[in-house]
Amino acid sequence: MSDFLSLNAEMREVTGRSASRRLRRAGRLPAIIYGGGKSDLPITLNMNEASKSLNVEQFHTSILTIIVAGSKDEEKVLLKDAQWNPVRDTISHLDFFRVKGSDVIEIEIPIVAINAEKAPGVIEGGQIEVVRHALEVSCRADAIPENIVVDCAALQMGDTIHVEDLTLPEGVEAPHEVNFTILNLAVVKGGADQDDDTEEDAAAPEA
Repeated sequence: MSDFLSLNAEMREVTGRSASRRLRRAGRLPAIIYGGGKSDLPITLNMNEASKSLNVEQFHTSILTIIVAGSKDEEKVLLKDAQWNPVRDTISHLDFFRVKGSDVIEIEIPIVAINAEKAPGVIEGGQIEVVRHALEVSCRADAIPENIVVDCAALQMGDTIHVEDLTLPEGVEAPHEVNFTILNLAVVKGGADQDDDTEEDAAAPEA
């Protein structure tokens, strides 16, 4: 298992704001594990290790293993929330939710556009505009896709990809009521064609 998918933790005996501030000053990150029909479990993590893991995209969309010192059981969890200090822009607290592989969950998955450089519309001077950078999907906890891929190779100028145009992995659904836009291929504002038109207009004599 990748290092960022497994975290070592310690029990947190004292909770509250003052205790949390003391922990963070000591290099520990307050966190909590909840759900799964069990009691909430306040824990602390190594601040540096947790911060590095948060920079890895897969950490946000994978089942994680938390090994709590003094406990016989490993906790299988998903990251549900991360709170940040708005002034220092540092992590201040993490929430984890217990899961089993067979649990059906809802989670946001990153959208990745590929082959944009091959799109006829891009070759003509257009640009891919991503409207949705993530998609909320429903799937088993042990079958979470790393990302949702959108192949842009065939897109013409003015084409739009909607949620119903996506090809989702087997067992993955994207519940929706409106067929919303994922991305489109649009004319670049201020592009070469527009500049040429502007120059021609400026050079034309007044009527």
